[in-house]
Amino acid sequence: MHTFVNLERGPLTFAWALLTRPGHVAREYVEGRRRRHYGPFATLAVLVGLTALAVNWSGFQILSHDGLPSAPTNLLQRHFNLLLLAQLPLLGAICAALFRGAGLRLPEHMVLVAYVLCVRAVFLALVVPVSYLTSTHAPGLGFVFAFWAAWYLYFGWAASQSYAGPRMRSWIRGAVAAAIGHALIIAALVAGSAAYESLVAR
Repeated sequence: MHTFVNLERGPLTFAWALLTRPGHVAREYVEGRRRRHYGPFATLAVLVGLTALAVNWSGFQILSHDGLPSAPTNLLQRHFNLLLLAQLPLLGAICAALFRGAGLRLPEHMVLVAYVLCVRAVFLALVVPVSYLTSTHAPGLGFVFAFWAAWYLYFGWAASQSYAGPRMRSWIRGAVAAAIGHALIIAALVAGSAAYESLVAR
């Protein structure tokens, strides 16, 4: 119980810090002040695994409005953890390009991405019991748009806390990074889906 509620290094304290000041947590970790924080990559791996397990166990069709044919959508649904983890290096590279003046290496940009993806993974995991209680088997289109809008804003907000310089400029760049990452993932999925359908047709 002491470990769980420890104000210096407890999961509840850490979760609240990620929710309310993710960029500060990432910056402290990069600067070497790590005593109060869990490692970003191990934490992300655990949370993504739990989220994928919850989504697959519940049967919640979380990718139903991504515009892909049913066969590749079902494949991605089964390997939802890989889809989430693939965004770590992608978003890290985009942040490295947009914030190249920050003087950080790619793994240091990925620290911010990992922490923010942790919050997103927890949110997606929480959608599952809500959908179960409301007998909803797939997200509505309005939910999908609201989710991605919130994701862009949250990532931009985290970037504004993590990177030096005018906060609004960093916020906008962060939101643009999240949007570019989303667009590239969708483009890759569409291209992969087209290739899959072409192979099946043969």
